[in-house]
Amino acid sequence: MTEEQVTEVLRHLENANLIRLVKPLGDWYRCYCPIHNSGNESRPSCGVALRDIYMDGKVKYPAGLVHCFTCGLSKNLPDAITEILNTKGVGRSGLDWLKEHVPGFDGNNVDFDFLIPQELSTELVNRYAINYIQTQTQSSPKYVSEKELASYRLTVPYMYERKLTDEVIAKYDVGFDANFLPQGKNKPVPCITFPIKDIYGNVLGFCRRSIKGKFFFMDPGVRKSVYGLYELPKGVKSVIITESCFNCLTCVSYGKPAVALLGTGTSDEIDQLKMLGVSEFVLWLDNDEAGHRGMNKLKKALSSVAIVRKAGEIPAIEDSETGKIINRDINNLTREEFEFYYSQKF
Repeated sequence: MTEEQVTEVLRHLENANLIRLVKPLGDWYRCYCPIHNSGNESRPSCGVALRDIYMDGKVKYPAGLVHCFTCGLSKNLPDAITEILNTKGVGRSGLDWLKEHVPGFDGNNVDFDFLIPQELSTELVNRYAINYIQTQTQSSPKYVSEKELASYRLTVPYMYERKLTDEVIAKYDVGFDANFLPQGKNKPVPCITFPIKDIYGNVLGFCRRSIKGKFFFMDPGVRKSVYGLYELPKGVKSVIITESCFNCLTCVSYGKPAVALLGTGTSDEIDQLKMLGVSEFVLWLDNDEAGHRGMNKLKKALSSVAIVRKAGEIPAIEDSETGKIINRDINNLTREEFEFYYSQKF
């Protein structure tokens, strides 16, 4: 199946009230699972592969694969439609439904992988079984309210000093908290706020960066999620992996899709990256010992799903007045320097 064919089928299913779509995210079209909870789950946990997703040179997830990350549903589109119809008390096949409701569909002009390999179904079900158990035994997560988000929607000169544009500020909902009081402190620390979102766009909490000094503050108890994952453009094939929000947004401002790990990468974050289905990761962590260790770990972990390369190392410079050595990162680069170091491949 082509991406256009998958999308067309999903639109017809949505128009027939058989599925509730959310949005494309990478190689998957996010949607609410049409099977469990009678199709009325409160948060979307299902995805449909928009195109063949390759790993190790082979198709790992075929286009049209419908998979729910909660209940374990793993079927091609015709079989999934058959099951959806059965839940509605309609005893007919998905192929018949497609022929009737999708203009131009005759069953011969679309190639489906009719048999999802058993090992793929088993892998997907096993992979998410533990997550499902955890979600059933934990209390419902608390998300940041729109009211709180709105209270930080202010722009300050420091944002532009750090190369943020109005477009990026709006897209990533970057804000300003003038009265943030860190734990153990008795004076507010003015900070830039970066909302940390899950793959559905829910705000889990904030990463804050002080305007004076280089202090980062993470909301306590916030589950690590890859920063910028939700905002990645549809169908992206190459993604830069950085350490900080500012570095991530500098890449975006310079026209390169990027995410930040807010560190050097946890196992949960690595799993999120693996599910993107991109063909290339560009590692661009800080040029220090921790950054090098992190890049080696990421290259080993991600090489099974994509090409992984390192961008050029950004050299430190000597301060002409004090003689001190100053370390630089992506956010310190001019556009020309950025293009130069990005194009270097290691």
